Amino acid sequence: MNRWALVLLVVLVAIVNSGCSGIVASTNSLAPVAPSIGTEPTSQTVTAGQPASFSVTATGTAPLTYQWKKNNVAISGATSSAYTTAATISSDNGAQFTVVVSNAAGSATSSAAMLTVSAAAVAPSITMQPLSQTVTAGQPASFSVTAAGTAPLSYQWNKNGAAISGATSSTYATAATTSSDNGAQFTVVVSNAAGSATSSAAMLTVSAAAVAPSITAQPLSQTVTAGQPASFSVTAAGTAPLSYQWNKNGAAISGATSSTYTTAATTSADNGEQFTVDVSNTAGSVT
Repeated sequence: MNRWALVLLVVLVAIVNSGCSGIVASTNSLAPVAPSIGTEPTSQTVTAGQPASFSVTATGTAPLTYQWKKNNVAISGATSSAYTTAATISSDNGAQFTVVVSNAAGSATSSAAMLTVSAAAVAPSITMQPLSQTVTAGQPASFSVTAAGTAPLSYQWNKNGAAISGATSSTYATAATTSSDNGAQFTVVVSNAAGSATSSAAMLTVSAAAVAPSITAQPLSQTVTAGQPASFSVTAAGTAPLSYQWNKNGAAISGATSSTYTTAATTSADNGEQFTVDVSNTAGSVT
């Protein structure tokens, strides 16, 4: 009797332990949770030739799988939480990128992220070079350049290879020149995000300042016999070219524009006439 009671007790204990184990296992086994998107992929703007990158974060029972799509077509090999395109081209502009996140319990599709592809920047090119200039000492000199390329373009003028402070537009005017500026070389560097271009050199020639005329030998009074011509001459110094205008009694004589003047045959009426000459150049005149 005691032996059978012991056997029954052992069987009951085994049954109870087995039942308890089954209950515990049932309590710890949870149903998988379908994916949900935590952070949506964001739209991107790139310049043609650059890649674009998209990413997503999702929650749900692991393992999660990913499939990126472009315009609703699956992208081969794009099966992680992030995706980077190949180098973009203009035809990629406006493409829509989504990602499907899946697990054993279901799937979730992200909102669409748009790709905007802007035209690649074009490096500057010089279309009109600055020209060499010749000025007189004391005058300013002006240089200009014309360039093409993607805006904005920036400019830096240089004198003999050294940047000129504040000379940052497409034109540049020097201060009043001096003889020491003669032979100076001016260039300009045009730049943008894609690169830069340097102009050819424009030379500045500075000539000496013009000197106003001065009379070094005055015309001399003449005495002639009626019927003879009379000749007058003047000698003047000053920066060439010098121009001359002879006058009779203060009135300009037509055609009398050299350093000498000979009258027509004189008459008694010409007696006592006054002859003067005006000598002129760009710097002034003298009588």
